[in-house]
Amino acid sequence: MKRLLSLILSRTTFILLLLLAQIAFFFVTINFLARYQYVHTASYIITIIIVAYLIYKEENPIYKLSWIIPIMIFPLFGGLFYLFYKNTNISKKRIQLYDMIELERMAYVQRNKDIDHDKISNYLAKIGWQAYQNTNSTFFESGEAVFDDMKKELLNAQAYIYMQFFIINKGKLWDDILEILKKKASEGLEVVLLYDDYGSSGLPYRYTKTLETYGIEAYNFNPMKPHLNFQMNYRNHRKIVVIDGKIGYTGGINIGDEYINLIHPFGHWQDAGIKLEGEAVHGLYLGFLDQLRFHTKDQKQIDYKPKYIPNFSSKHIVIPFFDAPLDKEYTTKNIYMQLIHNATTSIDIASPYLILDYELTAALKFAVASGVKVNIIIPYIPDKRIVYMVSESYAKELSQAGINIYKFKPGFIHSKMMVVDQKEALIGTVNLDYRSLYLHFENSVYLKNDPVIKDMKKHFDDLIAASIDFKDIKHPNIIYRFLQVILKGFSSIL
Repeated sequence: MKRLLSLILSRTTFILLLLLAQIAFFFVTINFLARYQYVHTASYIITIIIVAYLIYKEENPIYKLSWIIPIMIFPLFGGLFYLFYKNTNISKKRIQLYDMIELERMAYVQRNKDIDHDKISNYLAKIGWQAYQNTNSTFFESGEAVFDDMKKELLNAQAYIYMQFFIINKGKLWDDILEILKKKASEGLEVVLLYDDYGSSGLPYRYTKTLETYGIEAYNFNPMKPHLNFQMNYRNHRKIVVIDGKIGYTGGINIGDEYINLIHPFGHWQDAGIKLEGEAVHGLYLGFLDQLRFHTKDQKQIDYKPKYIPNFSSKHIVIPFFDAPLDKEYTTKNIYMQLIHNATTSIDIASPYLILDYELTAALKFAVASGVKVNIIIPYIPDKRIVYMVSESYAKELSQAGINIYKFKPGFIHSKMMVVDQKEALIGTVNLDYRSLYLHFENSVYLKNDPVIKDMKKHFDDLIAASIDFKDIKHPNIIYRFLQVILKGFSSIL
């Protein structure tokens, strides 16, 4: 009851109600004006032009259909709503700033001549994400383990702490971390915190001002506004911690008590993360600075050279890389596709959501048809019922194609991981859904021949042992399946 009341009274609910009121007002206004013949005719002409534009536009077919269907159902309202909503976007100046930041980093990054490059490392180097060696990686199979280690390293920080999270929820975990950040800021360290305004909507309004009184430089990314704007879909879903340029963390984890299982809204919360020590931390550092400069509109020149040189050596490849909706590069999806095509024996994937486009679905089906064993783990207890219904529909399709789908029985799996042939791996913030692959700011780490991949593979095996095979689960009734068919048509906007 307390959780429901908090949701009803939240800032997110208030803004959502205002947005719904705007949509209702827009709908009523258009229908009122449609009594005039010229308005009625103009609306239909606009709808035809927009549908033709969407068909012609180079974009994912499912995403196109998600717009075309409602536009055709409501021809008077749909076309004008598309113009009003979809094209109210990030300004040209902001796009130019983003492009400038990208170009500056790309001009700095060079291919490491000591590395035997493959397609993935060549591709990432071309878009400004360098391959590193001389890096120690530590895999953490739970949020508890990540934050226990992180808090120790934060206390040992000597120069700066950079942190970025999608969600910060008040609770014991945030209280513990905040006390450390306050302590370090009081010691004269540079402490910078960036969080997403939507994901962290449970924080007080203008919470950044409170943090600044503690000496913490804080920013809330893409603040929510009570007016319709497609830009509101662009969320900062990244999770990054960089300490002194020597230590870095990323993974599925956010700052909230559910991530360390102090509370259990969806059963046992299963998450994972990775700690980097050495050269590859510089990749996380660059990605954090990119986001900070874009958010603060800071156009000053920065020094891209690493300040820390590790005193150890290793030959495996580690590449932190970042994805953004503004360049239309679809970096993470491209890496997923290449990894699937690289696979010869096995593919293991964990994701809280399973809403795939045609290319990824076809690639996975081809992999299993060619003899590759494909395992995908999704939650048993959902956090979003509608999204979960769509995930189950994709799970059924993939299961029928011979892919092993498992539901994590203890509760909710939030890890975002992939292991291929026990030689290559991805771990980071990207869910297998349209929002992560097309609309969010995300980050991941690509690993090749890193010893930590064996730890990740063992973790996958343990997860499967704690899961239920999708084929052994009773099929839902016909009404449930009918709703899944309807919702699947709108999967790209869920």
